Amino acid sequence: MFKSNKYVFFDLFEQQIATVHKGTHLFYEMIGNYQDLEAKVKAIKAVEKEGDEIVRRIMNELNSTFITPLEREDIHQLAHTMDSMIDYIDGVADRMYLYQVRQPDPRVLAQANILVKCSAKLIELIRTLRKLDHQVVSKIAREIKDLEHESDSNYRKMVSDLLNAPDANPIEAIKLKEIYDKLEDCADFAEDVSNLVEGIVLKNA
Repeated sequence: MFKSNKYVFFDLFEQQIATVHKGTHLFYEMIGNYQDLEAKVKAIKAVEKEGDEIVRRIMNELNSTFITPLEREDIHQLAHTMDSMIDYIDGVADRMYLYQVRQPDPRVLAQANILVKCSAKLIELIRTLRKLDHQVVSKIAREIKDLEHESDSNYRKMVSDLLNAPDANPIEAIKLKEIYDKLEDCADFAEDVSNLVEGIVLKNA
C-alpha cells in the first residue's frame, strides 16, 4: 500500500521521540539502581545511535522530497532538537561513568524522573502533528512547561547544595556541576521541542 511522504515524516518523528523516551527511561533506571554502570552506559549509547540513524533517515527524506507536509526548516529543526535531548542524556550517563561518580545526589534521580515525564508528554505532543489540533497542543505544551519549571527548581537546589557544602571538594564540585548543567539543558530541550511543535501547529492549522 502506498504511503505518502507526509506520513513518512510523521512516522519518523514518532520513532525518534520514542527513542528519546527509551533513553530517558534507561537513564532513570541507571540512577535508581546505580550498579553495572558500564553496561548501562553502553545501553544508553546504543539508543543514542538509534536516534542518530532516525535523524539521518529524516534528512534523507527531506532531501529527496519535493513537497513536504511541514516547512523544511521546521522539519530540520525539530529533528535536531529532539536529537539533542538523547545526545545530552548519553553525555550525562557517559560523564557519570568516566568521572567515577560514586553515588548521585537523590535529586539527580528526581531530575531523571522529570525527563521521563517530559519525554512521555513529548510522545503525545509529536502525535498531534498528524491532526494539527492547537487546543490539544497547548494543553500538552503547558504540562511540559510545568515540568521544565520543576526541573529548573530542582537544578537550582542541587547546585546550591553542591557549591555551599562546607566540605565540598572543588574538583568533584566542577564535575558534578557539569553533569547538573547538562541535565537541566536536556529539560530545556524538551521545552524547545514543545515550542517548536506549537509554532508548527499555529502556522499550519
